[in-house]
Amino acid sequence: MAKYDVVVIGAGAAGLTAASLLAVEGRSVCLLERSPYLGGRGMAVPDEGFTVNVGGHLIEDPGSGLTKVFEHVGKTLQHGEVSAEMPVWDHENNRWGSIRDRYSGSKGELKKVIKALLNTEWDELDRWDDRPLRQWLHQHTDDQGVVDLFEFITVLECMTDNWWDHSASDNLFVRKMHFAERGTAAYSCWPGQGWDGMWADLADAFTAAGGDLRLGTPVERVVIENRQVKGVAIARQPRVLPNEFFEEEILEADHVICTLPVWHVLNVVDEGDLPDWYAAQIKFLAQDQFRISWLGLYLATEEPVHQYDPRELSTWLRTPNTALSGFMFNQTAMDPSCSPEGTQLHVMGGIFPGEKGRDHAWLRQQMEQFEADVTEMWPGFAKSVWRRRHLVFEPSFGVIQKPGLVGMYRPHWRPPGTEGLWFAGETFRSRGIGTDRAARAAVTVVEEYLGRRLSTFGDGWRY
Repeated sequence: MAKYDVVVIGAGAAGLTAASLLAVEGRSVCLLERSPYLGGRGMAVPDEGFTVNVGGHLIEDPGSGLTKVFEHVGKTLQHGEVSAEMPVWDHENNRWGSIRDRYSGSKGELKKVIKALLNTEWDELDRWDDRPLRQWLHQHTDDQGVVDLFEFITVLECMTDNWWDHSASDNLFVRKMHFAERGTAAYSCWPGQGWDGMWADLADAFTAAGGDLRLGTPVERVVIENRQVKGVAIARQPRVLPNEFFEEEILEADHVICTLPVWHVLNVVDEGDLPDWYAAQIKFLAQDQFRISWLGLYLATEEPVHQYDPRELSTWLRTPNTALSGFMFNQTAMDPSCSPEGTQLHVMGGIFPGEKGRDHAWLRQQMEQFEADVTEMWPGFAKSVWRRRHLVFEPSFGVIQKPGLVGMYRPHWRPPGTEGLWFAGETFRSRGIGTDRAARAAVTVVEEYLGRRLSTFGDGWRY
């Protein structure tokens, strides 16, 4: 029977971060992942000569998050190509325009808002968990171009289906970081080593420090006795039938860090081992209506499709027919190795209400209409030479970032009354964007577990 200091469930951004940090800090750690791939929602998979970035992500770390994780474990997160332009779709007039055009005559107003944000303490932003972004902005400006800049960026980063109803706190935390660290409202880059290479680097740091990595190993349950974690149970052999009898193998550990989203946590943790109010918080956020769900579309063409620059990051509030908000970028422009020579791989997606995610007939119809929408918005996609459709629903991108569903309204990373159990993931209490948000959540948990701050991350903001 194997014994570890910590077992980490899930080898996405949060799991790889937690496991590698703890391993280089001298802890014995086992990292378990049910998939054969690393990266969780940010995995990259080969497909007929293409490398598909399944989540359609860019890295949105200005330097203090995931980048510092790599530094601490002795690796380098290469900041590759950076997004160069932000075209926005005018759905009222069916045409493209640059976001810069919307605030070009109001730079004084924008500077005023930036100054106000930089002068606002982190603790003050915490108090905006239950209010929309617009309310905070209108304290400082009535200029619609400046408001548009902030709200179009939130569509890219948070993907709330109703763009006017983004939480103030979650978005302002990120804007404050990016303005302070990069001098720009938003910073998006491609990992120079590719997404698969990035996760492989973290896994290499983990195993080099003595960590035990097990892919293709689903966790059956977290073993908790008398409110004390004892380890995890994994199946000795994969089950074929849902109710098939199976033998468990117990991996002993006094601490378990679970990085599963709220939709899956109670599949491995018995809610009877949690306070009833805490389990209720998890179940509340796990409702379909609070999911960020995505109709993903990957189209390859022989020529790049864009408005201003191949490395632009496009966004819109409403497509012409499906009325979905979303984004598009040319993945090949960011990483030429992701598609065969002579092709350009583009990734795009439309955000739809989570409660529709189980309606397969609706989804099929929406995907057909969405593909027609993007061809109308970019006629160059009519000449696509390769296509993949992708539904991100189970699990989804995360909990929708609306007022009352962020910050203090999410379950704490350390459930009270259950010793040794931790939750490190972006659907629990956390701040940031995507993979960087997940990594920052893991840093918070690791530092809490160690009882000290890691010097690499300095004395700056933590959640």
